[in-house]
Amino acid sequence: MKRRLVETLEMALVVEPNLGIVTDNMVAEWGGVPYPELSVLLANLKFLASVHQNHHWTTKGDPFYGDHLLFSRLYEGVTGEIDSIAEKAIGLGSTANVDIALLHNQLCKLIQGYGMTSTIPQPTELAKRSYLAEMNFLKVVAHLVEHMKACGTLTRGLDNLLAGIEDKHEGHIYLLKQRIMPQ
Repeated sequence: MKRRLVETLEMALVVEPNLGIVTDNMVAEWGGVPYPELSVLLANLKFLASVHQNHHWTTKGDPFYGDHLLFSRLYEGVTGEIDSIAEKAIGLGSTANVDIALLHNQLCKLIQGYGMTSTIPQPTELAKRSYLAEMNFLKVVAHLVEHMKACGTLTRGLDNLLAGIEDKHEGHIYLLKQRIMPQ
């Protein structure tokens, strides 16, 4: 029996312990909006893009150039997903699914929840932070998919879109793992 990446022991070691509860609370904040899971996913994607882009801007030292390109590749890949999820959320739900104030509020909560402070991490920590953010993101996606399955709102097209996003982020984890592994 194959086990998904998000179910491995390694994942359990790096995932925030209350991630499911936090995600459920974020879904509840969207109230009666159809497909609130997509709105929560959108907030998480915006957070992930911000993390990678910040790391792209702040990398320095050895290996600056490689890290600069790596973080650029990661955040640029996420921006297309943001658009796809926002359009799907509006298409299946409504424009209320992309309420800028609530998205911003949830983005701020994610920043605080991950212990991101106003200080810039050391260059040696950037890839580790991106790795942790990616691992947590996959766990959030898996949790949201299960929630939509339980609610009966997971369409085949949406399942396909989310599976493609998961696949891409598993690729991000591979790249980051190669970067943070000892030589």
